[in-house]
Amino acid sequence: MAMRDSHRMFLQGFMSHGILIARDVRKLYKTSCARFNEPHPDEGLAEFVKVINAAIKPIHLEIRKAISEDTGSHCYGLVNTRESEITKLASDYTVNELEFFKKMIEAIVESDTGTISTIDSLNLVHQVDKMAKKEAEFLLKKLERENWLNKNAEGVYSLSPRSLLELEQYLFDQYPESTVQCNMCKRICVQGQDCTECPVKLHKHCANTYFNKMEIKRCPGQNCNQCWIHETGTSSKNKGVLLF
Repeated sequence: MAMRDSHRMFLQGFMSHGILIARDVRKLYKTSCARFNEPHPDEGLAEFVKVINAAIKPIHLEIRKAISEDTGSHCYGLVNTRESEITKLASDYTVNELEFFKKMIEAIVESDTGTISTIDSLNLVHQVDKMAKKEAEFLLKKLERENWLNKNAEGVYSLSPRSLLELEQYLFDQYPESTVQCNMCKRICVQGQDCTECPVKLHKHCANTYFNKMEIKRCPGQNCNQCWIHETGTSSKNKGVLLF
């Protein structure tokens, strides 16, 4: 099926906003269809996106799902499937800025928590030639503003859904020992809980869902059955809504 004007308007919305949460994707879908007097049932969204992805595949683009590791919320973004290397950012960032971002990624991915503090981030300037802390502060704000990094109220940075989507292959290629898939959702897992005996790793929100109401928590890994020592909470249905 060929794309209609409603599909083009929907796609333009992704091009303008980059990453959208589920609520905004639904709103964009309904607005795009209503603009051209087309029906927009909720169950039609998956097929609607499928038509777009088929049309933009030849130009190496795809609308994909991502998960915010901070909140467990599902997000959606337009991804360039051919250019997965971090060097594709060269047109927007200087060589030194890219080098600093690479150091940030390395520190985050190889940390036990999948995060890095503001102080530790700024100290990375010592690993980059001719970069002052003032420049690093400006760059961190830019990376956060352009949705490459998330920063919480305590000043702790983590990789954003955009980074996890667009730089996924880069992360797997560069850090094969540190970058794994969540055993539950099968998506890249940087922030998560590790089994003490096997390579299994779970997003915290996936662990909450899996272990919900279990009296004895054991690793879901094949032939493992090790006790799960991490704290888990109640799963959130709202955060787990999948649109397509």
